[in-house]
Parts: sequence; C-alpha cells; structure tokens
Amino acid sequence: MINREVIIMRKNSSLIAALMLVLMIAVIAAGSGNFGQAAEPININIMALSGTTGLSMVKMFEDNPVLSTGVNVTYSIVSNPQQMTAKIISGEADIAAVPTNTAALLYNKGIAIKIGAITNWGVTYLAGRDLSVKKWTDLKGKTIAVTGKGATPDILFRRFLKANGLDPERDVKLEYYPTPAELAQLVIAEKTDLAVIPEPWVTEVMLRSPSARVLLDFQEEWKRLENRKESYPQSCLVVSTKLYQEHPEAVKTFLQQAGLASDWVNDNRAQAGILAEKFVKISANAATDAIPRCNFRFAIASSVKNEVDYFLNSLFEFDPEFLGGKLPDAAFYLPQ
Repeated sequence: MINREVIIMRKNSSLIAALMLVLMIAVIAAGSGNFGQAAEPININIMALSGTTGLSMVKMFEDNPVLSTGVNVTYSIVSNPQQMTAKIISGEADIAAVPTNTAALLYNKGIAIKIGAITNWGVTYLAGRDLSVKKWTDLKGKTIAVTGKGATPDILFRRFLKANGLDPERDVKLEYYPTPAELAQLVIAEKTDLAVIPEPWVTEVMLRSPSARVLLDFQEEWKRLENRKESYPQSCLVVSTKLYQEHPEAVKTFLQQAGLASDWVNDNRAQAGILAEKFVKISANAATDAIPRCNFRFAIASSVKNEVDYFLNSLFEFDPEFLGGKLPDAAFYLPQ
C-alpha cells in the first residue's frame, strides 16, 4: 500500500511547483510590461514632393509594401517645398523625398535627419518658345521665369550664368514663382517665353504648347563645366534619426523597396504614367514622356558619397548660405 504521507507530500510538491510557475510568469510579465497584450503598431509617415520625387515612388504608393511586422505606412504628396520643410522640422515626416541641398541645409540647422539615398540625377531645363536661345550667352538681356528662389534650379541657373560670363543681377531679369506647376501654366498660357523648370512639367508644357522646346540642358552643362561623367544628385530620401535608431530594419526594407520602385518606373513608363496621374496629379501622358529626362537612378547615399559631397561643395563655394553656412559632416549619411 502507498503511504498516505507520501501521497500528501507529492500533492504538496505539485502545488509548490505550480505556484512557482505562476510566480515566474508574473515576474516576466511585470518585467516586460505588456504580457498578453499585442505590441503597439508603428506608424511611419512617408512624404514626397509633387513632381519628380513623387513620380519615382508611385509604385510604392500603389502597392504599399510591407516594411516590417506591426508597421503601418502612410504615403502622402506635399505640394511645395516650404510645406515639406515644415513637416520634416516638426517630425511629422519620418521619411521624405526632397532636394539634396535642402537635406543638407536642414541637417546643418540641427534637424535630426540622415540622407539615405539619391533618387534622381538632375531634372532641370530651360524651356520656352524663344528659339533664339541656343547657348547660355544668348540669355543676355532676357527675362527668365524661375521656380523657387534659392531652390536647386535657381542656384544652378545663377551658377551657370556666371560660369558663362553673365551677371545674374545685371545681365538678365529673373522672375520667381513658388512652384513648377504654377510656372508651367504661365508658359502654356504664353505669359512667359523662357522658364527654368524641372521635369515632368517641361514635358507638360511641350504637350500643351507645341511651340515650346527644351532650349538648354542643366545636366549636360553641369558635366561640361565640372568635367564630370555623372550629373548632379538633385533629389534624395531623408530618414529621421529617431526612426533609424528605433527601427533600422524597417528603414533598410524601405530603401530596398524604393530602389525597386524606381527601377520599375524606368521599365514601365506607360503604367507609371497612369499611377502618376492617380497619385502625383501629373497627366499620364506627360509623366510617361518625361521619365527618360528625369534621370532616375536609385543609389544608397553612402555609396555615392563622393558625388554628393562634390555637388554640395560646389553649391557651398557659390554661396555658403545655400547650405546654412557649412558643409555637412560624415554623420549626415545613413550607415549602410
């Protein structure tokens, strides 16, 4: 027969073991603070300027690829650079597609961002109906409409004028307009004959105003003056430092997907045009025809650091205030 005391001892041992297991679970739960509860979802806001930067990302807008488990992504288009700058400064934009010089300026002003990738290599042209303009010196005495005072097209235009012996303050008259879309409408309405304007609005102008032409190519002038094989890195993707530090894998996946999306746009122009009309508010025909002149070539920023540094240094030499009075340091670049 089994001794009654042995049975009681076994029961007590089982009870103690069960109590210890419950206690261990309670300790673990207290340490984690969220035992039995689903992790809070991560919300990432990704923003692009209306135009070229948005065009390169339309496939992502359409597919909204998964970046990581528990990550919710919201894509949005911002209509002008001033609004985008405000959203980056406020922290509302976790990832943003912006001009490269804007990224450097914000970084130098202490905004916690890093440059993750270059998205295009120059999209700016002088377009219009004044066919007497065949070279840069032909602009002497002309009135030229320019999009965005202090923006990349304006900076490069004034730099190219000086390099060709023209004084931007005395030899030409510059009229500034806040957005490329507004400037395109003025050219189409024949209210200005010469405009410094980026793609895809150059193509929009030529489709709706058949007498308009591309007169001067900023990308070719950059390569000629600087003796460079590559054009300038005009637009980039910036990532908030906080997002990168807390969710590096989501950032890595985003950059991979952005590269694939850029390649898709180059390879599927007609479909990309349809998505551009849906998301970026550019006509499908204009977007489709503009893509070859948008010079989309996705590159991780740290892998093309020499080209980015050269571009920023060139702008700095022309006017240091374009970059906030200094060049960004090596920490500007997102680690690979």
